Amino acid sequence: MSESGFGDFEFERKFFVRDLPAVTASDPSPALIVQAYLFASDGYAVRVRVQGPAPADLSHPSIDLVEVLGTDAIGTMTAKGPATGGTRYEAERELDPMVAGEIVRRAEHVVTKVRYSVWLGEDGWVVDRFLDANAPLLLAEVERGGPVVDLAIPAFCATEVSEDDRFRNEYLAHQPYGTWADAHLRELDLLGPKFVTTLGQNNFDDA
Repeated sequence: MSESGFGDFEFERKFFVRDLPAVTASDPSPALIVQAYLFASDGYAVRVRVQGPAPADLSHPSIDLVEVLGTDAIGTMTAKGPATGGTRYEAERELDPMVAGEIVRRAEHVVTKVRYSVWLGEDGWVVDRFLDANAPLLLAEVERGGPVVDLAIPAFCATEVSEDDRFRNEYLAHQPYGTWADAHLRELDLLGPKFVTTLGQNNFDDA
């Protein structure tokens, strides 16, 4: 929930990333996130998530990620509304992690990812490295307590996808990135990068 006086509204911008940024190594404790979408339609969604410290090795194909999270897990349920202009209604409430884990285990549409949190300039960023059917997708997000305007955009952000519904997690739960990654990369190479221009001045970090 936002603590800025906007209630259950979230303000964020999202970017496609080609390669895992070196700065993610500065996060001493990345998070493993396993989340299920129980409902998703026309921008509305209900999500159940369990998350906790990411283990060093996630390569074993039969690993039970919910079990890996164990007693350190945090459980949440979130109701989401359609996004517009970098703003989205997101009401999140805590769940018993055991209950959340069992719901996720039984769900059909699940997204798993490792989240790295870093501080860049005046903003906190997260970089999500998606696993399983959504690999090798990498997305970076910045969130504020109000509209994300006049943003300093790091050089690792290849293009902005804040307004591209294909990169919403509920879409990825139903249409995993791995099944359309090649087509997306061809599209990006053909059309080039795009960035939202209605949220103040974009400042690009060339480093």
